[in-house]
Amino acid sequence: MLVCFSESSGESWPDIMFRLMDVSEVDYGPVIEINKFNGMFIIVFMLVANFFLMNFFTGVLFLKYE
Repeated sequence: MLVCFSESSGESWPDIMFRLMDVSEVDYGPVIEINKFNGMFIIVFMLVANFFLMNFFTGVLFLKYE
């Protein structure tokens, strides 16, 4: 959950994405880009989170100045 929260803020998200893509199995070291699913998850999460926040702020502004 902390990773998803930090990703939704947009602060240094590529660094976190590349670290998540290097995660292999338990008790093993990182392997370069072995898990591409984690990279796709982060990109989709960024798109969904940013669109949600954009719609949320637009809705709040619309209701405030209606």
